Amino acid sequence: MDISRIFTRLRIALPLFIAILAVAFLYSSSISMLWKKWILWDQDLAHALPTLALMFVLLAQRHFTTIELPTKTPWYSLQLLALCGCSLLWYLFESLSISLPAYLLIIVILCLFISTSLSAKTMLMTLPYIGLIVFTIPIWSELTNALVSASSTMVGYAVKLSNLTALLDGNSILLPYGTIHIADGCSGLRYFTIALLMGYTLVLINQYSPLRALATIAIAIMLGLVANWLRIYLLVLIGYYTEMQSSLMEDHESFGWIIFACILIPSIYFSPVSKQQAPCIEIPQRPSLLPVLPLLLGPLLLYFSSVSMGTQQPLQLSHLDNDKSLNQNPIGARLLVDIPNRESRLIAINQQQLQVDLFTQIPKEKKEEIVPYIGRIIDSSIWSMEKRQRLSIATGDNFDLEIYKQIGGQARILIAKQYIVGSYHTDKYINAKLLQLLAKATGDSYFGLLIIQTNCATDCANEITTLAPALEKISTLKK
Repeated sequence: MDISRIFTRLRIALPLFIAILAVAFLYSSSISMLWKKWILWDQDLAHALPTLALMFVLLAQRHFTTIELPTKTPWYSLQLLALCGCSLLWYLFESLSISLPAYLLIIVILCLFISTSLSAKTMLMTLPYIGLIVFTIPIWSELTNALVSASSTMVGYAVKLSNLTALLDGNSILLPYGTIHIADGCSGLRYFTIALLMGYTLVLINQYSPLRALATIAIAIMLGLVANWLRIYLLVLIGYYTEMQSSLMEDHESFGWIIFACILIPSIYFSPVSKQQAPCIEIPQRPSLLPVLPLLLGPLLLYFSSVSMGTQQPLQLSHLDNDKSLNQNPIGARLLVDIPNRESRLIAINQQQLQVDLFTQIPKEKKEEIVPYIGRIIDSSIWSMEKRQRLSIATGDNFDLEIYKQIGGQARILIAKQYIVGSYHTDKYINAKLLQLLAKATGDSYFGLLIIQTNCATDCANEITTLAPALEKISTLKK
């Protein structure tokens, strides 16, 4: 194809690319935060920037044709109202530093802006390519725990079938010469997302039918999972037969990608090629400028608004000073919470030894969330969770209770958690994220994570019973 035809095609498509870039520019407050995540190149978003480039390349290769501005349907006014509402919602989430909903709303806003400024048909024909943006949003890390659990189950089953001398304990495989722990880094999240992205790209390139597209996506997901399971299983075999002396026991990153490539590349090579010609994307000759007004609504409100930042942290544990314990024996496990402000007390209430830790945070910047990211709170290579339940106390507060068993041993600990977001208390992390809306609206921009630990004599049943009255006193944090 000659160069003149390429430039002619891109000239016709220019309004579409301008619409995409306009949304990115106006909503740069969220895009800048995403950019900081993209350039970290961590496991769940390492592919983000290449994915965005892929989206523009695939769009640029489509054929475009010009049409007169389509007749506005009765749905047009509703689309403008929807665009206005989404822009306001984005402002709400962005001003309150609720990042993930703001990121997802940008995709919806982009679709509505293309639909109203160009045409609904244009939006529907470009929607599959816009769908690539989902791979650049930090939602994939939420699958880590599920992927770790699936990997532990499948690899454990394979080890049993291999008749190896091994003990399976939680996410750990105890071999005669050492222990292989399936941690978050072994979840296979990178293989899962890349395989899914490759499958989705094949669907776009080959213009598969809906049934074939679903089959391709399902196969891609399965290949991504199997690649990680096979990687871990081979590492178990290598560790077993080399008495854990192989260098792969310490550095198996490249080894995993080689296995992944050996599985994925042949799958892509032998995937069916469709000869179906993709229809031309219709671009109106004169795009409508009216949708620019609702598009500007959220960014303008954000620009002229001011959010007051909290300056005092009212949470503390001083009310437990009279219950301090002189016991020197360790209670519970070492906590991995990455929040610098920490206050600790070793106390005794009703002859029960308790380790109490309060982690606090106040946002220092306008863009900082009240509730920080909180991953695993204890080392899963040492402790395996046996049971989880909710405990309600007389004051009406709820605590998240977790029972952990020491891997390779019989010791058990009981951990109670509660999240404090402003004046609101909850036992669930997802609820704490949502409560940020109310906390910032009322000016209570502070966060606390209360963790209480105790050692269990047997199965922790007695400790749960005696813990409830103690939690009533502990949770009365002074303000």
